[in-house]
Amino acid sequence: MRNLVLATVLACMLTGCGKNKEGELAEVVNVADAGLEPQLLKGFHPVEQGWRWSMSQFSVALKPPKHADKGAVLLLKYSLPDAVLEKQKEVSLTASINGIPLPAEKCTKGGLQEMRREVPGDIFKGKTAITADFTIAPFLAPSDTDKRELGVIVHTVGLLKK
Repeated sequence: MRNLVLATVLACMLTGCGKNKEGELAEVVNVADAGLEPQLLKGFHPVEQGWRWSMSQFSVALKPPKHADKGAVLLLKYSLPDAVLEKQKEVSLTASINGIPLPAEKCTKGGLQEMRREVPGDIFKGKTAITADFTIAPFLAPSDTDKRELGVIVHTVGLLKK
């Protein structure tokens, strides 16, 4: 699977998909931006009113920020509807950058949230693109009323300069 993700990132870099006006991958991806959609590697449902539901696992290709050798901050802006918490009580989000795990986050309240995780600079050494992978547990399994697997509502994923 990792080879497929890396091949997709490489193909995007070579063909220009998912690139900003300067012709590069974006550091921050608004998941509703059709021009950046190729950076959404897996685990996203179609756009709904400026955001997307994720599946239980999702991945995004990102450009490291300038001077990333000094480290960066991984940002995930997401929402957790109260209806999800009524069923799940607590949701755990885990993230990794190029397979290197970052500390998990537990969410026990609804509404707009931000997950911020420090990313060590050595992860970016020699890289022009990275893959941010996320896992949500528990998630909402497909049901009679919604046939989709639902994780969280994602607004933005990005790497910020430290």
